[in-house]
Amino acid sequence: MNLTVENVSVSIASQQIIQDISLHVSQNQFVGLIGPNGCGKSTLLKSVSKILEPDRGIIMLDDDNVQELSNKQLAKKMGVVGQFNQVNFDFSVRQMLLLGRSPHKGLMERDNAVDHEIVEKVIRQMDLGKLADRSFLSLSGGEKQRVILGRTLVQQPKFLVLDEPTNHLDIKHQLSILKTVSALPIGVLAALHDLNLASRFTDYLYAMKDGRIIKEGTPEEVLTEAVIKELYEVDCRTYTNPILGKQTIEFL
Repeated sequence: MNLTVENVSVSIASQQIIQDISLHVSQNQFVGLIGPNGCGKSTLLKSVSKILEPDRGIIMLDDDNVQELSNKQLAKKMGVVGQFNQVNFDFSVRQMLLLGRSPHKGLMERDNAVDHEIVEKVIRQMDLGKLADRSFLSLSGGEKQRVILGRTLVQQPKFLVLDEPTNHLDIKHQLSILKTVSALPIGVLAALHDLNLASRFTDYLYAMKDGRIIKEGTPEEVLTEAVIKELYEVDCRTYTNPILGKQTIEFL
């Protein structure tokens, strides 16, 4: 599915958080949002996923206006992983993953063999085998994050929205998850705080500051010393990694 955001502005408690933002994500494209804390990345993603309603502008998934879709209709099309995933009920990891099948179920419809097959595939994909029968509430923050992303993959969305999906994860699982996400045959819009991971895995970047897009383009076009200085007020050196062939940032 294609995502199109046109001239979207959002206010919270009468304070404008993002202003006149436009962006596009094509089918199979992994698009990243970068920028300092408080620049509006999460607010934009909440608008895309219908958690917040824009003051103005329009957000389209192919030919569907996101705001006009029911929550169940949207959940069949879009999977969302937020920064904070508070769960107050205690399920096993396998039960949590099965919740991802809910948008595809009728009232009182039971899980079937296909649902369980999808869950087992995601357990392998997300390296959750040793955790599958553990209580979700007993897991570490990073383990919970992997389960929440796994639940979203079980949902089998046609578009994916991720808000800092590698938060709390060790290096192994940061790389594993971003490799998994980048290989999905769907569009992905993700807020990322690690610029080297953004450079390595995304196809296109939007740089945000003070609620606006200040630069867009390929990682090589966006992750320059001048743009990084403007965004984060830090000095850095950028170069092409000879092994990965990707733009690499060293902070000074």
